[in-house]
Amino acid sequence: MSDFKIIGNPDPVVGKEEFYSVNTFLPSVLPFQNSASSNSFEQPVKWEIYILENGRWRKTKENDKTGKRISYTFLQKSLERKGIRILARRGEDVARLNVTTHPAEKPKIESIELLDKNGQKPAKPLSYGQTLKARVHCLHMEKHKVFVTLWEDDAIGAGHNKANEKNIIQTLSGVVANGKADVDFLLRPSFAKIAKQNGPEEGKIHEYYVTVDFNKDKIASNNVNVNDLEAPVAPFKGKVPVQQQAPAKPKASLPQPTQPKTKAPATGSSSAPKVKAEITRVHITNSAKQPIKGTHKEKEIIVWVDSQGLIGKEIRFKLYDEDYLSNDLLVDQKFKITSDIFPITVHLDRILRSKGGISGEGAEQELFADVEVIQTSIHSKSEVVDVDAKVFKPDPVEQTNKTAKVGDANDDKKDKGKGVCQKCIDPVTADQLKDIFPNADPTKLEKVASTYTKYMKDLGMDTCWNKAHFFAQAMVEGGKSLELKTGELMNFAVQALPDTFSAFSTTGKRYGPPNDLAFKYGRIDKNNIKTLQSNYNRPKLQYQSANKEMIANTAYSNRKELGNKGGSDGWNFRGRGLIQITGREIYTFCNSFIQKYEKIDILSKPHLVGERLDLAVFTSMIFFLWKKINIKANKTRDVKNDICPLVGNNVDIKDKNNKKITTNYDEKQKNFNDITSKKFNIDGCKWGTKVPKPKVIGKYSTYDNNYTADNKTAYINIIVPSDRKKEGLLVFFDDSGILFKCYALALGTGGEDRYTNGGYGNVPNGLWNAGLELKTANVGVSFGNHGVIRLSPKAGDALKASSRSGILIHCGHTIGDGKTGLTDNGALMVTHGCIRVYNADMPEITKHFSNCLSSNKKVFVYVEEVNPKNLNQLFTDYETIADPKDSNTNRKNKKNDAQ
Repeated sequence: MSDFKIIGNPDPVVGKEEFYSVNTFLPSVLPFQNSASSNSFEQPVKWEIYILENGRWRKTKENDKTGKRISYTFLQKSLERKGIRILARRGEDVARLNVTTHPAEKPKIESIELLDKNGQKPAKPLSYGQTLKARVHCLHMEKHKVFVTLWEDDAIGAGHNKANEKNIIQTLSGVVANGKADVDFLLRPSFAKIAKQNGPEEGKIHEYYVTVDFNKDKIASNNVNVNDLEAPVAPFKGKVPVQQQAPAKPKASLPQPTQPKTKAPATGSSSAPKVKAEITRVHITNSAKQPIKGTHKEKEIIVWVDSQGLIGKEIRFKLYDEDYLSNDLLVDQKFKITSDIFPITVHLDRILRSKGGISGEGAEQELFADVEVIQTSIHSKSEVVDVDAKVFKPDPVEQTNKTAKVGDANDDKKDKGKGVCQKCIDPVTADQLKDIFPNADPTKLEKVASTYTKYMKDLGMDTCWNKAHFFAQAMVEGGKSLELKTGELMNFAVQALPDTFSAFSTTGKRYGPPNDLAFKYGRIDKNNIKTLQSNYNRPKLQYQSANKEMIANTAYSNRKELGNKGGSDGWNFRGRGLIQITGREIYTFCNSFIQKYEKIDILSKPHLVGERLDLAVFTSMIFFLWKKINIKANKTRDVKNDICPLVGNNVDIKDKNNKKITTNYDEKQKNFNDITSKKFNIDGCKWGTKVPKPKVIGKYSTYDNNYTADNKTAYINIIVPSDRKKEGLLVFFDDSGILFKCYALALGTGGEDRYTNGGYGNVPNGLWNAGLELKTANVGVSFGNHGVIRLSPKAGDALKASSRSGILIHCGHTIGDGKTGLTDNGALMVTHGCIRVYNADMPEITKHFSNCLSSNKKVFVYVEEVNPKNLNQLFTDYETIADPKDSNTNRKNKKNDAQ
């Protein structure tokens, strides 16, 4: 065992610098080594920070350090983390230290000062057009957001006065960093109207101050002077330079002749005043263009870029989730400024929660925007706004992480050697694709293989099953030669249109007779003209080519489920790619990924999806993610019913005589059965195979080792069979070991309907908060007479079932009691969705619960399942036997079995 360890404080205080080092012990490699020679053999120590998010340890950015002794300062955001770990590496040795941060002393605002744009105290009055910087000095408020309000002062004396309540200018926010928060106010000329609303100011000077609301008080700064617009001061050179020789102002006593109006100098003229190009402000509003107050719960925000002199310039827009040690980038896009007030709409529900570690951070996120003018140094940030985490798009692979595990930072690497199928994560090769696309050029096979491999992990498509399903679809949708089309050809004959699109059928449903639009836009040639004339009594028909664009627009443009908005959307966003992505909505979804990875905008250039093979593959993979086919595909063999309907309609495949020979659903199923499932060996795939974990019985951990008790926590571990019809165990433990164990049943009358609000399904797996209620109105045969433990969701499936309420651990009557007694004579009775224990056991459970609360320990309930075949092993591991009364019990999920 290595003696390599981290030495330092595992309980740091927020905002306080803490030093960490490693023990310097190294075995002697030579006799009589002195310290100098020993140091020459030591490898450098590398440090990293990991945070626990959504059940996985994520390495943070920009926090790597090197050295035998380093320091970290944990900030306010760290208090919200589910877990923080320091990891040190030296050669092959790895040491870890889990840390728990604690609040600093009582937060305090020490002072507020008003400065110029450069952070200096103004030596003379400022002018309108300049920037006033409010600097708030804070103590124990690192990463806190403060709101600063600018006022014009009409009252006598310092501080905030009610006489100024009508003189409010604006409120902006800033985030405390290194003990201070800077908030910049642009002194707009329009502010002068507020300063003059109660009469002219004395000496052509306006006075401004700021306040910060803190602990229900308004803390005010001193005043700063600003010259009136009419005051004879030199203009601010940083804003609007004037001509070097301005004409002298004529005396008021001499009448001046009326000057003829002249045309304003053209832009770029040497005589025209030049406005400095700059971003004056970046701010965020809701979709109604109102400032965001409190926590934003809508799906959209608008980021406003106020500027001057930048029309036609390109900007880079970034949206960040503010983090405690580094900021996570959520959006990175480029735009061309088209107006001085330029709005950017951000659809938050299209941003994955996991992109910024969102799902692990609690109830809300802090977002801010950063805007940079490309090829210049012009740069500006917005205020920070709070957004409800539920607004964001859930991580599509989130369900694979059902419970949070506080384990090694290298857990993922360990899993790859155990629970992960190696063939799943192996790259796709051109050789594998030869039999799938037998007519394709080898260079195309290489391109398809490399593209799929490049993105399969990020898109959650790195399983044998996903590969088999994806290419089974692509064989039919994209063709076996991989000859990309610029889009759906739309070269339909009249009679084929209603078979494909309901918009061309007289019945409004597919396979009806062709309507007038079909005859207007469909192809008529020597192969079909006579049939059309005779069958539909249209003797005057003439040859015509298919109007491809109008066919596409008629079929697709007004399809709201595709996200199309009319016009030419049908043609522009027609089917392209290996599986023919169709509609503005999926193109928009794909665009967020393609801009990130390839820096291409397919909304303005949708044709590229039909011209570039890599984009055709990439967009089709993104489609799988969008429709959650990547999740559905695993362990699914029914292509026709489970996969095909998510991809597109079932279309007849006909021979050259227009006779139906099969359908594309049937063809895809055949491709999967005969080719792709064998090529990617789904029968040998180990995806989803549960690897037995070493048991830690009797002390500290849950049965699956996912949670470990410490001196602040205790767990009630509910371990039940996956079919739930037999009893399992309740094991109550803390850091001292097992406190109590008994039989438990978690079978609800609603069976597997675990997520419905008000439903009676089985208790969902996962982690639950627990509260003890010793006095409850629901006593007697239904709930027993010894109190209940009420559960509320915290993590895993429990959190997905957040709409479920009223889930308890309770006792009550047993089978055979006839709903009249509390004798414990029968086996445990089914509940309406709760966990039942015997009446004799409930007082022991509540006793230990009360003791834990008295010891300031938080009690959690963790529900997990075992294979019914392993139920006897469960009892053996906990040195007990199955409940003898349960052996012959045949429970059913019926309501009359409960209560």
